[in-house]
Amino acid sequence: MQTVPSDTTSSQFQEPGRRRLQTRWLEWSLLSALLLALVVFLSASRTFEHIDLALTDQLSRLQTRPVSDDIVIVAIDDKSLAEVGRWPWRRATHAALLQKISAGQPRAVGLDLILVEPDAPRSPDEALLAQAIGDTGKVVLPMVLQDRLGTGQLLRTEPAQALGAHAAALGHIHLEIDADGIVRSTFLREGDGERWWDHLGLAVLRVGGATLPEPLPGQRAPARKAGLPATDGTWLRDHWAQIPFVGPPGSFRQVPYVDVLKDKVPADTFTGKYVLVGATAAGMGDAYATPRSGEAELMPGVEIAANVMNALLLDLRLERASTWQNALFCALPVLLALLAVLSLQPTASLLVSAGLLIATTALTWFAPLVLGLQFAPAAGLLGVLLAYPLWIWRRLRAAMGYLLEEFQRMETRRDLPTMLPLERSGDVLDRHIQALQDATAQLRNLHRFVSDTLNSLPDATLIADADGKVLMANQAAYRYFDQRGRHRLRGQPLADLLRDVRRVGTRMPVFDSDQLQQASGPWGGEAQDAQERDLLVRFVPGFNTEGLTTSWIASLVDITPIRETERQRDVALRFISHDMRSPQASILALLEVQRLDPERPMPPQTLERIERHARRTLDLAEEFVQLARAESSAYRLEPTDLIDLLDEAVDEVWPQAQARGIRIVAERPPEPALCRADRGLLIRALANLVGNAVKYGAEGSEVHCAVSAVPQGWRVSVTDQGPGLTQAQQRELFQQFARLHPDRPASRGVGLGLVFVRTVVERHGGQIEVASQPGKGTTFRFTLAKVGTPPAV
Repeated sequence: MQTVPSDTTSSQFQEPGRRRLQTRWLEWSLLSALLLALVVFLSASRTFEHIDLALTDQLSRLQTRPVSDDIVIVAIDDKSLAEVGRWPWRRATHAALLQKISAGQPRAVGLDLILVEPDAPRSPDEALLAQAIGDTGKVVLPMVLQDRLGTGQLLRTEPAQALGAHAAALGHIHLEIDADGIVRSTFLREGDGERWWDHLGLAVLRVGGATLPEPLPGQRAPARKAGLPATDGTWLRDHWAQIPFVGPPGSFRQVPYVDVLKDKVPADTFTGKYVLVGATAAGMGDAYATPRSGEAELMPGVEIAANVMNALLLDLRLERASTWQNALFCALPVLLALLAVLSLQPTASLLVSAGLLIATTALTWFAPLVLGLQFAPAAGLLGVLLAYPLWIWRRLRAAMGYLLEEFQRMETRRDLPTMLPLERSGDVLDRHIQALQDATAQLRNLHRFVSDTLNSLPDATLIADADGKVLMANQAAYRYFDQRGRHRLRGQPLADLLRDVRRVGTRMPVFDSDQLQQASGPWGGEAQDAQERDLLVRFVPGFNTEGLTTSWIASLVDITPIRETERQRDVALRFISHDMRSPQASILALLEVQRLDPERPMPPQTLERIERHARRTLDLAEEFVQLARAESSAYRLEPTDLIDLLDEAVDEVWPQAQARGIRIVAERPPEPALCRADRGLLIRALANLVGNAVKYGAEGSEVHCAVSAVPQGWRVSVTDQGPGLTQAQQRELFQQFARLHPDRPASRGVGLGLVFVRTVVERHGGQIEVASQPGKGTTFRFTLAKVGTPPAV
C-alpha cells in the first residue's frame, strides 16, 4: 500500500483556504482603491459642498470664540427709528452723533452708511457732517460697487466729495455670498490694480493704529501674487478670508443711536474704542444670513464688519483647507475604517466605524479653533459609512456563493437538503417538490398571519411595493379612505391617496414618489388631511434578503384627540395663570396700598375697583365652569318648550335692558315649540345671546327674539341693532377669549359666552349661524329638531 505524505494531505486542505484568503485580500484591495479614489474625487471636486457648508455651520454654533471689548456698535435700531423719524435722516443728525462720539476720544470711527449722493443745494447739513468728520479726524467711510446706470456694469462709487475729502480713509463693504445665500467670507482688500481699498473693518483698525497680523490672513489672489495690474478694468480682490463669527447677532456691545444723541450713553463708553455706526433695524435691508444667525434671524452688515475687526484684533485665523489637505483629511478615516473591517469582527468593526464618524466630526469642529482650518468632511463621512456595508456586502456575497456551491455539491451527491420533511417518500424530485410545497404552505401561513396582524391594527396601515403602489391595506385604512370617497386602494399610488395629507407648518405633501428613491430608512412626521385631522404619518421600508427595498409600510395614526386635549390644556393653563390671577393680583395690590396707611378710610373708588375685580373673577370662573360643563357633562335631554326657555332667558336679561332703555320684543308661534333639550344649559345659552344683544345694542334700541317653525324643526333667532360685525370679526366670533368690542363700556365679558352657546347648540344637534353687517346690527340663529324628529348630524 502506498501512503500519501502528510504534507500533501495538509496542502490539499489548505489550498481552498489559501485561495479564499487571496480572494479576500484582492477584493479588499480593489474596494479600498475604489473607495479611496471616490473619496478623493468627491473631496477635490467639492461635490458635497452644500452639505459640507451646512455641517460646518452647525458645528460652528458649538464653538466659543473670544469677543474684543475694544469694539462698540452704535446701532440704528428700531428704537432710534421710532424716536428720530423715518430713514433717511438728515446729515446734520449724523454730524451731531459724530460730535458726541468724538467727545469720548475713540481710536477710530467707521461710518457704515452709504453717503454717495451730494446733499440738497444750499443745505448746510453736508458741510456740518464734513466738518464733524474732519474734526474727529479718524472717520472711515464706505465705498461700494453699484450699477448706477442700470446697464448691469458695476461702477466704483465713493462718498460725496465734500465728505470723502475729510475722511481719514475709505473702505469697501463687500461680502461674499455663497450659493446657499449665506455670508461666510470677505476679501480684505479690493481694487483696480492701481488703487486698493481695505475692508471697512480693516480700514478702521489701520486708522486707529491697531497692531495687525502680518501677513494679513486669507488666501492670496493669483493675479496679485504675480503682481499683475488690472489693465482691462477688471476689479481685483485679494486676501480672501473666512469670517470666524463669534456668535449670533447681538454678540458685540451695542448702544442705540438715539441714546448717544440724547446723552444717555456716557462719553467714556467710546474712550479708546473702535466705533462702528450702522443699521441693525429689521427694515433697513442691510442684513445677511450667516452661519451663526439662526434659521430666521439675519445679521446686520455692521455686525459682520465687527466680526472681521474682532478676528484681526485677536488674530483669529480661519481658512478653508486646501484641496490636498482636505483630501488627506477625508481619506485617513476611510483607510482606518477599511483596515478595521478587514482585521476585526463585524461588531467591533461597526463600533470602530461609528467611532471614526464621531472622531471625524469632532476634528471638523476642533480644527478651526486650533489650526484655523475649515475642513469639508462630507466625502470622508460618506466613505466611512460605505466601508462597512460594502465590505460586509462583499463578504455576504462570498458566503452565499459558498453555500450555493455546497448545496449544488450536495445535490450532485444526492444528499438530502436540510429543508426536507422527516417523512421521506418517492425520489429526490418528489422530496424537493414536497419541500417546496412545505415552504409555500409556510409562506401562505405567513401571509395569512401578516394579513390578520395588519387588520388587527387600530390605525390605518398600507403596504406598498418599491414603486409606491398599494399591495395591502387593513380595515382601518379602508374606513379612513372610504370617508374621503376613495373606495379602491389596491394598486393605487400612495402619492395619489395621500395628496391631501400635508406636513404641518409647510403645507407640502407628506409623501412624494421621489422620496422612495431617496429615502434609505424610516421617515415621516405630523401632518393634516383635508378635513384638518391631525395625523402622525410614518413610512418604514421593507427589505429583501439582499438589503434592497422591496416594500413600504405607511401608517396614519389619528392624533386629533391628543392635539385637541393639548389645546384644551393650554387654554386652561392660560386661563388659570393669567385671567384668573390678574384680578386677584389687582385686589391684593389695592389692599396693600390701603395697608400702607391704615388710618385713612378706604376711598369709595378703591371699594368699587375691588368689587369690579372680584366680579370679574367671579364672571371668569362662572363662564369657564359653564363652558367646561357644556363640553364634558352628560346632557339630560327631555321634552321642553322653547317658548318657555326663551321667556325665562328674556326675564333674566330684562333688568339690563331696562337700565339701557332697550325694548325686548319676543315673537312666539301659536303652538308649543317642543324639542328635546337640557333645560338649564339651553336657558343659559339663550340668556347669553339675548344678553349680548342688549349689551352691544344701541341705547333706546330694540332687541328682537323669535321662535318660528321651519321644515327642519324650530328656529330660534336673536337680532340686535348694534354696531354689527365685519367678516374678519365674524371669523373670530366663536374663538375662546375673543372680545370683538373691548373698548365699549358695556363689554364686561371674558370671551367665553359665544363659545358656550356654540357648544350647547352643537351638543343639541344644531348649528349656530350669524348674519351681520357693520352698522346694521347682528342676528344669531339656530335650529333644533322637533320632538320625534332625529337631530341633524
